[in-house]
Amino acid sequence: MTAGPTSAPPGGSIDIGGLLTIDVASELRKLSQAQLQGPWQIPAEIVRRALRFGAAEVEVELGRGRARIVDDSAGVPIELLMWTGVLLDARRPNADRHQALTALESQGELALLAAAGLPPRSLRIRSRTGGAVHALEFDGSTVRITTVAEPGPNRLDIAIEGPGIDRKPATDWLADAARFATASIRIDGQPVAPGFGQAFAQASLRPPLRGRISVPSQGETAHAWLLQHGMVSGHVAIPDSPCFEAAVELGDDSNDASAARLRDMMQGHVAGLVDQGVLLMLRIAAQAAGLPEPARARIARLLLQAARKQLRHQEIMEAAVFRGIDAQGERLVDLTGLQAAITTDAAGGRTMLALYPTQRPEQFAVGDAMVLVADEVERSLLTDLLQVRMRTPESRDTKGGWGVTLHRWRESMGLAVSWTIDRIRHPTAPAVIDDDLLDDRERYALSTLRGHLAEDPQRTVESISMCAGAGPIRRSRGRPPVLLLPRRNPTVAACVAALAHDRGWAYPAYLALLDRFGAPPEALRRAWLARAGS
Repeated sequence: MTAGPTSAPPGGSIDIGGLLTIDVASELRKLSQAQLQGPWQIPAEIVRRALRFGAAEVEVELGRGRARIVDDSAGVPIELLMWTGVLLDARRPNADRHQALTALESQGELALLAAAGLPPRSLRIRSRTGGAVHALEFDGSTVRITTVAEPGPNRLDIAIEGPGIDRKPATDWLADAARFATASIRIDGQPVAPGFGQAFAQASLRPPLRGRISVPSQGETAHAWLLQHGMVSGHVAIPDSPCFEAAVELGDDSNDASAARLRDMMQGHVAGLVDQGVLLMLRIAAQAAGLPEPARARIARLLLQAARKQLRHQEIMEAAVFRGIDAQGERLVDLTGLQAAITTDAAGGRTMLALYPTQRPEQFAVGDAMVLVADEVERSLLTDLLQVRMRTPESRDTKGGWGVTLHRWRESMGLAVSWTIDRIRHPTAPAVIDDDLLDDRERYALSTLRGHLAEDPQRTVESISMCAGAGPIRRSRGRPPVLLLPRRNPTVAACVAALAHDRGWAYPAYLALLDRFGAPPEALRRAWLARAGS
């Protein structure tokens, strides 16, 4: 038989103190540890508290199992020091410790809760404010709280020793969390590196948002770091947007929120943040004439991505950030000017004259019509946005004469020299890799390209294979000729990745890889244009 519940003895009582012991221990563990990834985060939380209460300068010293943080904040009021002392003193009644926990939690004092819940081997807090110094000293068993008169500026000095406060993880965590702080923060004498390291420009966010925003020189995905009192507490990616970086302050003076709560708060601000990112790109574009070419090309691509999403469309159409050349010379033009240069044939096909940056304009018959100068990436984005096909202007050597003959001879000699250099650098043909030894993405890319190659009437190769190395794309010497794609060539690797992500990128991949060996079939081009217009 199963025994029933044991009845309480006559006159017995429930041990309320025992229940509170369990509650205090579990709650303190939850509040002081569950919100942190480890004890090494405690110094960062103490710094966050300092910034919350107005610190302009923070000095942090870290060592093995210890940390010391000195700042010029408003400090810790005597009432909070007393509640912290109650939590630290295991000899105090459990009801008092539970009340202390509740008081610190209601004040958003995660740093003090984390310090008390470590538990520390020692803790010293010395807070000078209003002409007095309030101090707490804990040696692992005994708590001592004092107040003495001492004039001087605000100064808070917190020293803690305990397991898990190791120097390297604490330094790495704090340096990453504090990189967007506006206060001066030094770790072991060294200033924390700023958060936006590689940016064309940065600016303050406009209300109702607080923080800063920048346009990085690299990257494809927009990111927002969520700040609480100047310290990073979370991070979100914004995929459907041109690339920017932002540090957004979401902290509340009354309390601290979890990273999940901050992400929820951020959802309502995403559209406004993206708009401010595009505005910053337009500000940079207005100074495009003074930018180096890589920066100009970067901004042009980002604005094209924004235009595809219908973000600030009219302003982007008027941004003179694209390279163009005509009989008057080279200058920056806007999308409206490029649209005016598009011609339409009898079949309805739209064409734009274009050169690659590596091509010399003087070798082509450039007239009054605007000619775009752009690389593969910029061309692809413009093709998608304007639904147009790029065409190279006619070469000047079509008029004949001795000058043409000399030009052709020089061109053929240049190709011969290039071929010789290529053979010297790569004396033997790279080893062809069997399809069975390729990864799934590479096999899929080859299969896609081979399928379109069979429909290409202008091809000069009969097949396509992947080979070893990172050298140039070239045609094999044997018969039938085979196009060799070195798997570590940057263009090859980028096309493989693009096709694996979206097979609709077959048209630009074909253009990039078979530039001198064929032309995309008409059906493939029309499929790309139809996709761009959908």
